[in-house]
Amino acid sequence: MNDYYAQAPELYDETARGIPGDVEFYRELAVASGGPVVELGVGTGRIAIPTAQAGVEMIGIDLVPEMLEVARARAAAAGVSSRLRLVQGDMRSFVLDSLVPLVTIPFRSFLHNIDDADQQATLAACHRALRPGGCLALNVFNPDLGIIERWSGKSTRHYEPFDAAGRVEAHHDFRPQPRTVTSKLRWYQGGATRRGALTLRYVTREEMEQLLGNAGFEVEALYGDCHRAPFSPSSTELVFIARR
Repeated sequence: MNDYYAQAPELYDETARGIPGDVEFYRELAVASGGPVVELGVGTGRIAIPTAQAGVEMIGIDLVPEMLEVARARAAAAGVSSRLRLVQGDMRSFVLDSLVPLVTIPFRSFLHNIDDADQQATLAACHRALRPGGCLALNVFNPDLGIIERWSGKSTRHYEPFDAAGRVEAHHDFRPQPRTVTSKLRWYQGGATRRGALTLRYVTREEMEQLLGNAGFEVEALYGDCHRAPFSPSSTELVFIARR
């Protein structure tokens, strides 16, 4: 259940600002690849548009048409509509006309795959889309087991700020099995209280490495953030580059 994206695409762009350095990280990879580049979960184009501005041909795929409408308007305003092709599609089953050197899944979008079958289907689709020797790059959060333990099964309806601006509030429901977190959201829009939800399935480093290996990828690099800091158990992020 991820209806927040459809209900509030403009608000989402204001409140979900990514992680430090992610635009530069993915843009650098895209430029080095020579393109074209597929970005899964392209959303409103926060990363794809500046990458297209750097001269890279981009294919942005997203399941939510409302997000793509915002991305199209922003791509047109930025003058990159000719270099950014936006397609409504599913990361688990997308098919390209020709193979590409790079597929990216920025800002934890991979975690919208909420069971084993969905995770493997997405990675298999990425593998099929890549040229031999091509790369998949993605980032997911590194699960904090202490937070998960404290919040698991909590019946409180307490909401806390979901974004730095305080525009959205959230109640997080962690479930160790099947390793999901559902964020029940509320925000104020048009004089009324609106509600939506997001569900993610978190993965550990070991689980992600196994998933990639099962899909035929070899992990080339693992970082703890998008500034390419070495990964450690205390890192907040898992940033993978994996080669086909």
